[in-house]
Amino acid sequence: MNIRKGCRLVLLMLIISLVLIGCSADKTQTLNSSLSPSAEPQKASAPSKNPFETDGENQVILGRMSHRFANPKLDQRGQRAPMAYNGGEMKIDYQVAASGKANNVGFLIFINGQPQPYKFNSTETPYEYMHIFEVPDDDENYTPFTFVFTPITGKKGDQLSINIISVYNPGFTPDMKETSSYGGYQTTLQLDGIISFNTDPKPLDDPSIMKQEVLSDVRQTTEPITRELLEKASGFEKVDLNALDKKVYNELQIDGDVRMDNYSIEGKDKVHVTFKLFGHPGVQYRSTFYINHQAISAKKVSFETKLTKGNVSVIEADIEVEKLEDFNTFYVVSAPLNANDFPDDVIILDKTASVLLYKGKE
Repeated sequence: MNIRKGCRLVLLMLIISLVLIGCSADKTQTLNSSLSPSAEPQKASAPSKNPFETDGENQVILGRMSHRFANPKLDQRGQRAPMAYNGGEMKIDYQVAASGKANNVGFLIFINGQPQPYKFNSTETPYEYMHIFEVPDDDENYTPFTFVFTPITGKKGDQLSINIISVYNPGFTPDMKETSSYGGYQTTLQLDGIISFNTDPKPLDDPSIMKQEVLSDVRQTTEPITRELLEKASGFEKVDLNALDKKVYNELQIDGDVRMDNYSIEGKDKVHVTFKLFGHPGVQYRSTFYINHQAISAKKVSFETKLTKGNVSVIEADIEVEKLEDFNTFYVVSAPLNANDFPDDVIILDKTASVLLYKGKE
């Protein structure tokens, strides 16, 4: 799923179309998505309920969200200037506003495509890859907060991209009773910046960082594009070879099949996942696997790949079930490394749909 790239204030009106087919759609200021065949729309008053509330015959209005840098420094052209890293823990003042069901929010940060753990508001809070919090139901007044972190990459003289990604209602998890689908929840909205390194950061080795070594037997390969894959990627619009020259698509298989909503891992020792990324030739990505919004790893946290014409980038791995909880939100995020090499194209972060891995019978 794609969102338009931009460095100005980003604003998202979440409008979910209740169409009983699996699909994806471009994310601009209006988001169009769909229900899967297993989801049943009903009114929801709390995050533990089904996330859909109908408004009219075939639409769901969930809410509005926007976020931005607070008081950014501008250059001589009036553009946002790079943020300077001068050593120690870096602080980025930020703001978020939301209304409706959009007021539960979490943020992911990537520096040069690598997932960046951070502290929330204070140096005393623990490092995590995502902090989840509630925003007052008011889309006119912004709530201020601060990201605090030591960059995990970069050296003196570097200018590296930073991607700040909001995840819509990350606190929601299907309970397999009221609902089995994430529906339109856990979509992303991206804002980009640049960090200018005036010194080398010290290695970040904080015991509070969650290091979930859940993956094993990771393999990276490429395979040719097939007609079947293009057909599965098609939704409201047909995906053909011409579309792959400008857009990026993903497919996530769990134990050999595409799982749109949930998958029982009861009685299993391992779950085999296959992540496919394909499309715009020449774009480089780093892909990170997440369980419950925290990066999981094998010997490394993220996996780099470069898309090539006519081919699919494939990452396969096993997830150790004994290390999982009873209910687990699973997804893959791919952050671009060389978006600036394609100034005329929309090159942004790619996130798979969230899938529930749960212990219990289907």
